Amino acid sequence: MPYTYFPMLPSVSTHDARRATNVTLKFVGLLSTVLTLVFFISFVFSDRGLPELQHARNRVADLRKDIAQLEAENMRLRAEIESVKKSSYAIERIAREDLGMSKKGETVYMLPKK
Repeated sequence: MPYTYFPMLPSVSTHDARRATNVTLKFVGLLSTVLTLVFFISFVFSDRGLPELQHARNRVADLRKDIAQLEAENMRLRAEIESVKKSSYAIERIAREDLGMSKKGETVYMLPKK
């Protein structure tokens, strides 16, 4: 049987890897740009985006003001407690002003509060 000779063809690929990589990179870049724009637009114009963030910041500022007022009130009350512990005059003042009490024989005139 005679042998048939099949010449080996050079291995040349019709597929260009560099071109495919460039196309893939362009596609990924375009896709990421489009997704970023969609995310940004939805963040800015949605109800849960910037308006919600601004509302939360305003709420935090209001709560910080409330905390500062309550801390000042606590300091005032602590000072009043210390005053009551140290002085009978403070106890008498609280009894007269807050509770409307008086000593025997005193006449108390209560004026209406404005």
